[in-house]
Amino acid sequence: MERVRLSSKGQVIIPKTIRQQLRLRQGVELQVKLVNGKIVMEPAQAEPHGWQRWQGSMRGTGILEDHLTEHREEVWRDG
Repeated sequence: MERVRLSSKGQVIIPKTIRQQLRLRQGVELQVKLVNGKIVMEPAQAEPHGWQRWQGSMRGTGILEDHLTEHREEVWRDG
């Protein structure tokens, strides 16, 4: 277990070994909470905006191919 010191501004430096293990880079946001009297810090999960939260949700379903096949059949039928 490593020890760190709290600065006069309330800042703590996360030891390099831990930053490397968690792949933390400059600018990464962390969530800080108090759990049973202990300070817990973890990388914040970015909330996707709008359509981005659905991105990839249909991957592997074949829905695009089904749509293209249906479209081709309509074009051929309506000729």
